[in-house]
Amino acid sequence: MTDTTPTTTPARFRAQIAWMLRGRAHTTGALDALSNDLRALQHKVAGLEAAIHDLQGGQRELGARQLDEFDRVRAAVAAVTDDLTARVEATQSQLRARP
Repeated sequence: MTDTTPTTTPARFRAQIAWMLRGRAHTTGALDALSNDLRALQHKVAGLEAAIHDLQGGQRELGARQLDEFDRVRAAVAAVTDDLTARVEATQSQLRARP
């Protein structure tokens, strides 16, 4: 029959004692570093959210200006079309009036 009880070697025992002595400090240090990284990421996200908000506002403004420009072009085309129609009708009237 073999003995299955765990044996603690001197190296393992030293490692366990070292962790008990310094483990809390290492864990706290790691958590502090992770917290700092998280704060930095949150700051970057806030900056990105502000940039996205600005871009969306710019898009709305650009869209409104674009619609205004379309309206101006549409009005100009309508005016030119009306003028051209009037000229064609006048020319047709002149041609019909000729003997």
